[in-house]
Amino acid sequence: MTIEWLICREPVHIGGADSSSRGNNNPIFRLPDRSPAIPGSSLRGALREHADNEKEFQPFVFNWFGGDKNDMTRGNISLGWGWPVWWPVHVLGYGNWWVSCPSWLNRFQQLCQKPPVNLANNQVYITEPQLKNKTVYLRWLKLTNVQYYDKNLPAPNHAEVLQERRIVVPDDCINLIVDMGLVRQPRVSLLDEPNEKGSLVGNLFAVEGIPPQAVFMISWTTRGDKVQDLEKWQQFLRNEHYLGGLWSVGYGRICISPFAGEE
Repeated sequence: MTIEWLICREPVHIGGADSSSRGNNNPIFRLPDRSPAIPGSSLRGALREHADNEKEFQPFVFNWFGGDKNDMTRGNISLGWGWPVWWPVHVLGYGNWWVSCPSWLNRFQQLCQKPPVNLANNQVYITEPQLKNKTVYLRWLKLTNVQYYDKNLPAPNHAEVLQERRIVVPDDCINLIVDMGLVRQPRVSLLDEPNEKGSLVGNLFAVEGIPPQAVFMISWTTRGDKVQDLEKWQQFLRNEHYLGGLWSVGYGRICISPFAGEE
Protein backbone atom coordinates (compact mmCIF):
# COMPACT_ATOMS: atom_id res chain seq x y z
CA MET A 1 0.00 0.00 0.00
CA THR A 2 1.30 3.45 -0.95
CA ILE A 3 0.40 6.50 1.12
CA GLU A 4 0.05 9.92 -0.49
CA TRP A 5 -0.76 13.42 0.70
CA LEU A 6 -3.81 15.15 -0.77
CA ILE A 7 -3.75 18.93 -0.34
CA CYS A 8 -6.65 21.18 -1.21
CA ARG A 9 -5.64 24.15 -3.35
CA GLU A 10 -9.16 25.59 -3.43
CA PRO A 11 -12.36 24.84 -1.47
CA VAL A 12 -13.52 21.28 -2.14
CA HIS A 13 -17.19 20.34 -2.02
CA ILE A 14 -18.19 16.67 -1.85
CA GLY A 15 -21.86 16.56 -0.94
CA GLY A 16 -23.18 14.40 1.87
CA ALA A 17 -25.60 11.55 1.24
CA ASP A 18 -28.37 13.59 2.88
CA SER A 19 -27.63 16.85 1.03
CA SER A 20 -30.90 16.65 -0.93
CA SER A 21 -32.89 16.56 2.33
CA ARG A 22 -31.13 19.52 3.95
CA GLY A 23 -33.26 22.20 2.32
CA ASN A 24 -31.16 25.31 1.71
CA ASN A 25 -28.02 23.84 3.30
CA ASN A 26 -25.62 21.85 1.09
CA PRO A 27 -23.09 20.32 3.53
CA ILE A 28 -19.87 18.45 2.86
CA PHE A 29 -19.70 14.68 3.27
CA ARG A 30 -19.11 13.56 6.85
CA LEU A 31 -19.08 10.27 8.71
CA PRO A 32 -21.66 9.61 11.46
CA ASP A 33 -19.21 10.98 14.06
CA ARG A 34 -19.11 14.25 12.04
CA SER A 35 -15.54 13.67 10.83
CA PRO A 36 -14.89 14.91 7.28
CA ALA A 37 -13.69 12.29 4.80
CA ILE A 38 -13.24 11.79 1.07
CA PRO A 39 -14.99 8.62 -0.18
CA GLY A 40 -12.77 6.43 -2.34
CA SER A 41 -15.48 6.32 -5.00
CA SER A 42 -15.44 10.13 -5.29
CA LEU A 43 -11.67 10.19 -5.66
CA ARG A 44 -11.70 7.35 -8.19
CA GLY A 45 -14.38 9.06 -10.29
CA ALA A 46 -12.51 12.36 -10.33
CA LEU A 47 -9.20 10.78 -11.29
CA ARG A 48 -10.81 8.60 -13.94
CA GLU A 49 -12.53 11.59 -15.56
CA HIS A 50 -9.25 13.51 -15.57
CA ALA A 51 -7.32 10.63 -17.15
CA ASP A 52 -10.09 10.11 -19.71
CA ASN A 53 -9.81 13.76 -20.78
CA GLU A 54 -6.02 13.75 -21.20
CA LYS A 55 -4.74 12.24 -24.45
CA GLU A 56 -1.51 11.16 -22.75
CA PHE A 57 -3.34 9.01 -20.20
CA GLN A 58 -6.38 7.78 -22.15
CA PRO A 59 -4.73 4.44 -23.17
CA PHE A 60 -4.39 3.48 -19.48
CA VAL A 61 -7.88 4.34 -18.19
CA PHE A 62 -9.42 0.87 -18.50
CA ASN A 63 -6.35 -0.86 -17.02
CA TRP A 64 -6.12 1.53 -14.08
CA PHE A 65 -9.79 2.09 -13.25
CA GLY A 66 -11.72 -0.75 -14.92
CA GLY A 67 -15.04 -0.43 -16.68
CA ASP A 68 -17.43 2.47 -16.46
CA LYS A 69 -21.23 2.69 -16.31
CA ASN A 70 -22.57 -0.74 -17.35
CA ASP A 71 -19.16 -2.46 -17.48
CA MET A 72 -18.36 -3.88 -14.03
CA THR A 73 -14.79 -4.93 -14.86
CA ARG A 74 -12.58 -3.88 -11.97
CA GLY A 75 -9.41 -1.90 -12.44
CA ASN A 76 -5.92 -2.84 -11.35
CA ILE A 77 -5.49 0.11 -8.99
CA SER A 78 -7.55 0.34 -5.81
CA LEU A 79 -7.99 3.75 -4.18
CA GLY A 80 -8.61 4.13 -0.46
CA TRP A 81 -10.56 6.84 1.29
CA GLY A 82 -9.14 10.26 2.10
CA TRP A 83 -8.67 10.83 5.85
CA PRO A 84 -7.99 14.26 7.37
CA VAL A 85 -4.63 14.90 9.01
CA TRP A 86 -4.33 18.72 9.23
CA TRP A 87 -7.21 21.18 9.13
CA PRO A 88 -6.47 24.88 8.54
CA VAL A 89 -8.15 27.62 10.54
CA HIS A 90 -7.56 31.20 9.45
CA VAL A 91 -7.00 33.69 12.25
CA LEU A 92 -7.42 37.30 11.16
CA GLY A 93 -4.08 39.07 11.22
CA TYR A 94 -2.08 35.89 11.79
CA GLY A 95 -2.88 33.66 8.79
CA ASN A 96 -3.51 29.92 8.96
CA TRP A 97 -2.90 27.52 11.81
CA TRP A 98 -3.08 23.79 11.04
CA VAL A 99 -4.95 21.74 13.61
CA SER A 100 -5.06 17.99 14.17
CA CYS A 101 -5.88 15.57 16.99
CA PRO A 102 -4.32 12.34 18.33
CA SER A 103 -6.80 10.05 16.54
CA TRP A 104 -6.12 11.68 13.14
CA LEU A 105 -2.35 11.53 13.59
CA ASN A 106 -2.34 7.97 14.87
CA ARG A 107 -4.55 6.75 12.04
CA PHE A 108 -1.90 8.08 9.68
CA GLN A 109 0.85 6.40 11.71
CA GLN A 110 -1.03 3.09 11.74
CA LEU A 111 -1.61 3.04 7.98
CA CYS A 112 2.07 3.87 7.45
CA GLN A 113 3.00 1.05 9.85
CA LYS A 114 4.78 3.48 12.16
CA PRO A 115 4.64 3.74 15.97
CA PRO A 116 1.85 5.93 17.39
CA VAL A 117 2.41 9.57 18.30
CA ASN A 118 2.62 9.70 22.07
CA LEU A 119 0.24 12.54 22.92
CA ALA A 120 -2.13 12.86 25.84
CA ASN A 121 -5.74 13.24 24.71
CA ASN A 122 -6.55 15.89 27.32
CA GLN A 123 -3.79 18.34 26.42
CA VAL A 124 -3.24 20.97 23.72
CA TYR A 125 0.16 20.92 21.98
CA ILE A 126 1.76 23.56 19.78
CA THR A 127 4.91 23.58 17.65
CA GLU A 128 5.78 27.26 18.28
CA PRO A 129 8.23 27.31 21.24
CA GLN A 130 7.48 30.95 22.13
CA LEU A 131 3.89 29.98 22.96
CA LYS A 132 4.77 27.29 25.53
CA ASN A 133 2.47 27.50 28.58
CA LYS A 134 0.71 30.50 27.03
CA THR A 135 -2.93 31.12 26.12
CA VAL A 136 -3.71 30.94 22.41
CA TYR A 137 -6.90 32.29 20.84
CA LEU A 138 -8.03 30.37 17.78
CA ARG A 139 -10.81 32.70 16.67
CA TRP A 140 -13.39 32.38 19.46
CA LEU A 141 -11.75 29.27 20.97
CA LYS A 142 -9.49 29.89 23.98
CA LEU A 143 -6.64 27.36 24.36
CA THR A 144 -4.95 27.63 27.77
CA ASN A 145 -1.62 26.31 29.06
CA VAL A 146 -0.60 24.89 25.70
CA GLN A 147 2.41 22.57 25.71
CA TYR A 148 5.30 22.87 23.29
CA TYR A 149 5.86 19.79 21.12
CA ASP A 150 9.41 19.63 19.76
CA LYS A 151 9.19 16.39 17.73
CA ASN A 152 8.29 16.10 14.06
CA LEU A 153 4.63 15.52 13.32
CA PRO A 154 3.59 13.86 10.04
CA ALA A 155 2.90 16.53 7.43
CA PRO A 156 3.62 17.12 3.74
CA ASN A 157 6.83 18.82 2.74
CA HIS A 158 5.09 21.93 1.45
CA ALA A 159 5.96 25.49 2.33
CA GLU A 160 2.34 26.43 3.03
CA VAL A 161 1.93 23.88 5.86
CA LEU A 162 4.14 25.68 8.34
CA GLN A 163 5.97 23.67 11.00
CA GLU A 164 5.69 26.42 13.62
CA ARG A 165 1.91 26.79 13.12
CA ARG A 166 0.66 23.34 14.07
CA ILE A 167 -1.67 22.64 16.96
CA VAL A 168 -2.90 19.30 18.30
CA VAL A 169 -6.15 19.41 20.27
CA PRO A 170 -8.03 16.62 22.11
CA ASP A 171 -10.18 14.33 19.98
CA ASP A 172 -13.40 15.73 21.44
CA CYS A 173 -12.51 19.25 20.21
CA ILE A 174 -11.71 18.48 16.59
CA ASN A 175 -15.25 18.73 15.22
CA LEU A 176 -15.51 22.26 16.59
CA ILE A 177 -12.28 23.05 14.71
CA VAL A 178 -13.73 21.49 11.54
CA ASP A 179 -16.83 23.69 11.77
CA MET A 180 -14.62 26.71 12.45
CA GLY A 181 -12.50 26.16 9.35
CA LEU A 182 -15.20 25.28 6.81
CA VAL A 183 -15.71 27.52 3.80
CA ARG A 184 -19.34 28.62 3.65
CA GLN A 185 -20.68 30.47 0.63
CA PRO A 186 -24.24 31.70 0.03
CA ARG A 187 -25.46 31.11 -3.52
CA VAL A 188 -28.61 31.97 -5.42
CA SER A 189 -30.50 30.45 -8.31
CA LEU A 190 -32.04 32.99 -10.69
CA LEU A 191 -35.35 32.83 -12.54
CA ASP A 192 -35.68 33.55 -16.24
CA GLU A 193 -38.57 35.90 -15.53
CA PRO A 194 -39.55 37.88 -12.41
CA ASN A 195 -42.03 36.07 -10.14
CA GLU A 196 -45.29 37.52 -8.83
CA LYS A 197 -43.29 39.60 -6.31
CA GLY A 198 -41.04 40.98 -9.03
CA SER A 199 -38.00 39.04 -7.82
CA LEU A 200 -35.56 37.15 -10.02
CA VAL A 201 -34.18 35.14 -7.07
CA GLY A 202 -35.52 31.60 -7.20
CA ASN A 203 -33.69 30.17 -4.20
CA LEU A 204 -31.03 31.17 -1.70
CA PHE A 205 -28.85 28.37 -0.33
CA ALA A 206 -25.52 27.84 1.41
CA VAL A 207 -22.68 25.58 0.27
CA GLU A 208 -19.98 24.17 2.52
CA GLY A 209 -16.44 23.47 1.34
CA ILE A 210 -13.32 21.85 2.75
CA PRO A 211 -10.94 24.80 3.20
CA PRO A 212 -7.92 25.46 0.99
CA GLN A 213 -4.68 23.97 2.40
CA ALA A 214 -6.52 21.20 4.24
CA VAL A 215 -4.31 18.10 4.31
CA PHE A 216 -5.66 14.57 3.84
CA MET A 217 -3.96 11.22 3.44
CA ILE A 218 -4.99 8.78 0.73
CA SER A 219 -3.75 5.30 -0.18
CA TRP A 220 -3.63 3.12 -3.26
CA THR A 221 -2.69 -0.47 -3.98
CA THR A 222 -2.19 -2.54 -7.15
CA ARG A 223 -3.30 -5.99 -8.25
CA GLY A 224 0.08 -7.67 -8.48
CA ASP A 225 1.95 -6.81 -11.69
CA LYS A 226 -1.17 -6.20 -13.78
CA VAL A 227 -0.91 -2.40 -13.76
CA GLN A 228 0.00 -1.02 -17.16
CA ASP A 229 2.93 1.43 -16.85
CA LEU A 230 3.10 2.10 -13.11
CA GLU A 231 5.50 5.01 -13.66
CA LYS A 232 2.91 6.68 -15.88
CA TRP A 233 0.32 6.26 -13.09
CA GLN A 234 2.63 7.95 -10.59
CA GLN A 235 3.29 10.74 -13.10
CA PHE A 236 -0.46 11.16 -13.53
CA LEU A 237 -1.01 11.44 -9.77
CA ARG A 238 1.46 14.35 -9.51
CA ASN A 239 -0.71 16.51 -11.75
CA GLU A 240 -3.31 18.85 -10.32
CA HIS A 241 -6.82 17.37 -10.28
CA TYR A 242 -10.38 18.52 -9.60
CA LEU A 243 -12.40 16.74 -6.94
CA GLY A 244 -16.07 17.01 -6.03
CA GLY A 245 -18.71 19.35 -7.37
CA LEU A 246 -18.77 23.06 -8.22
CA TRP A 247 -15.44 22.96 -10.04
CA SER A 248 -16.84 25.32 -12.69
CA VAL A 249 -17.14 28.08 -10.06
CA GLY A 250 -13.69 27.68 -8.55
CA TYR A 251 -14.05 24.68 -6.26
CA GLY A 252 -12.22 21.38 -6.19
CA ARG A 253 -8.57 21.93 -7.24
CA ILE A 254 -6.24 19.55 -5.38
CA CYS A 255 -2.71 18.20 -5.64
CA ILE A 256 -1.40 14.78 -4.63
CA SER A 257 2.17 14.31 -3.46
CA PRO A 258 4.21 11.55 -1.77
CA PHE A 259 4.92 11.72 1.94
CA ALA A 260 8.57 11.87 3.03
CA GLY A 261 8.94 8.10 3.39
CA GLU A 262 8.00 7.60 -0.28
CA GLU A 263 9.91 10.46 -1.90
